[in-house]
Amino acid sequence: MDRNSRHQDDYEDGNLFGMKKITYWEKYGVKRFPYRGKRTFTPLLYQSLDGRMVISNDVYGLTISQFEQTYKACLERRKTHEQRILNIRYPDKSSNEYLEYLENCTESNTDNLLWAGNEPREKYVYEHLVKIVGTEIDIRKRQRLFIITDMITNKCVFLNTIITSGSLAEGLQLPDSDLDIMIVIGNVDVLQNERNIKYPIHCTTLIMETDIDHPGFTRLRTVAANVGESIVVLGADEKHYVSVNSFIDSHKKMCKIPFSLHGPCLSDEEQTHDFAFCLWSRYLPHNMMPWASRRRRQWPSNFVIDSIINYGCLLVPIGPKTLSYTDKLWRLSFSLAEKILVHSFNFTQLICYGLLKLTLKRIVNKKDHVRDLLCSYFLKTSLFWVSEEVDIDTFQLPNLFKCFFLCLNKLKAWIINCYCPNYFIPEHNMFLGKITPYNNKLLLSVIDSIQFDGIVGLMNNLFPPEKKMLSVTMFKQGTFINYARFPILQDLHVICYFRYFTFL
Repeated sequence: MDRNSRHQDDYEDGNLFGMKKITYWEKYGVKRFPYRGKRTFTPLLYQSLDGRMVISNDVYGLTISQFEQTYKACLERRKTHEQRILNIRYPDKSSNEYLEYLENCTESNTDNLLWAGNEPREKYVYEHLVKIVGTEIDIRKRQRLFIITDMITNKCVFLNTIITSGSLAEGLQLPDSDLDIMIVIGNVDVLQNERNIKYPIHCTTLIMETDIDHPGFTRLRTVAANVGESIVVLGADEKHYVSVNSFIDSHKKMCKIPFSLHGPCLSDEEQTHDFAFCLWSRYLPHNMMPWASRRRRQWPSNFVIDSIINYGCLLVPIGPKTLSYTDKLWRLSFSLAEKILVHSFNFTQLICYGLLKLTLKRIVNKKDHVRDLLCSYFLKTSLFWVSEEVDIDTFQLPNLFKCFFLCLNKLKAWIINCYCPNYFIPEHNMFLGKITPYNNKLLLSVIDSIQFDGIVGLMNNLFPPEKKMLSVTMFKQGTFINYARFPILQDLHVICYFRYFTFL
């Protein structure tokens, strides 16, 4: 009852038969709500002898009806802004805390999340998509698995650092998913400028010199080099840049079995594993700094942005495709940042990402005249841009296909202009050397046909009814890297821990 009431002691009969009085705000957690007129007592809810609930102190029913309206409006707002609330509460969705939340959440604990829409064809595509990509708990467990695997593996690695990347490390278990392994060479310090140098110098020290004509690439100028057991510091007038080809050749010589060069990576004969030797800088390049402060909606959160800034960037030994001789240019790689971004995706974003990748594989790349013009990285970039530009509450399951077609519209605009802006450095056109005015119209016609066919086209092309889709991939029985087949990693003292884990 209202503690301010002068007659509270006179109404102890409200606690009939030893029943404890339960106020509405005790039951629903609502502290206060507006109501018309004056009330002497707080409305009470208690149980009668026959088990029914009795409301007292409600003279005209106005207070209770107004409370119910307020309560329903509160629930509606919470449901509408659910993704925003979850992003604030769990910015790192690969964390143990978020996984525990999912396991305790009744709706997420089912094998397939219920489809909220009424369109049966959308439901058909969604359910088949979940069978391939997995439920959110499946995806988060895979993400967590690779995080733990990297931690255990690097406990046994000397100098170098092993980082798993690619679709599997991002949590997506798609057919023919590959495993990318980045080997970060240790005992090399890559700095943003000379002001970051700390004396005395104890290891090889390089300075990033961003190439103005080629955003997204940089030269690595040697300040100090490790020669034998001593450090040689170069003079201010000496400008020596690290050679890409020499870097690759020096690590390729460590291979005792045949490896083919696949971009900046070394691939085994079966092309199931790509090994990328690279360098790491704790500092971001100058031309990426505007990314952290540019105008955006609710995604990514400040927590995610700060994490990316703290992780720095990687440098991989490959130059622009448009230049015939690029021995001194290194590509800025944001694989670590992209992994953090994907781990911050909600379930709708992850499902949309899987749908984009399947569309590329089963529709676009089936056309011989446009095969290999697009890559999954371009599609992921479109999802990054759309996620940043729209309200995060747009990415909810009922809007899955709306978000998918928003990404296709973004991609279509890029194809028309032959310009795909890198998410971190928009001045870097990632279409250079791939999509030109000579082939963009062919690719544009394929994207137009996907949009024109809509859900029916996705249903028929991605999940034909007569075909049984395989939901079990090569990782169903457990996965591990057979390091006996890769002496290059044995030389790096990498011990295989993948064999101890299986995907659930």
